[in-house]
Amino acid sequence: MSEHAVAVVDTNVLLNLATPVVDGRPQAPSGSDPLKALLTAYDIHVPASVLGEVTDATGDDDLLAAAADVVLKAAHHVTTHDVDDRTDEPLDYGLDRGESEGIWLANELEADLFITDEFNTTNYLFVTLALADRNTLFTTPHILCTLATHEILPEGYVDAVLTYYVEIKGWDAQYVTQLRQHHLE
Repeated sequence: MSEHAVAVVDTNVLLNLATPVVDGRPQAPSGSDPLKALLTAYDIHVPASVLGEVTDATGDDDLLAAAADVVLKAAHHVTTHDVDDRTDEPLDYGLDRGESEGIWLANELEADLFITDEFNTTNYLFVTLALADRNTLFTTPHILCTLATHEILPEGYVDAVLTYYVEIKGWDAQYVTQLRQHHLE
């Protein structure tokens, strides 16, 4: 894996990767930082709307706001693109502005990866159709497994964090199991 591969990421990817770092509950895995791993392994790009959505998540006294604060502190490791004046209206597939602009940006940059958390919805199919190169589509659990495969994150940590996300975020257990079998076994 090239350390300079270009990845465009969506808001929830950043927030979800920061969540276990700020979650002090016993079920939260510890010992690694998946957000930091992503930011050091890839050249991360986002539309400005993504950081706007992260900023909107701050200000409360909850796990999401704490994760948003961590993402904003690491924002200097992310290349932000103002794409408002270059894109059409958001894709009309139930995707929010950050997701729509992220897809546009991934196509524009010919990114190596577009990482989203739309795998639990039918929107995943729409994202696949909207990407110019469907091979660029990754999900957060998929990128976590990839980071383990390339020894950027320990396999044991990735296994634990996947379980955490299934239990805490309601990620599709069957999908996560298939990724584990393909990448971690």
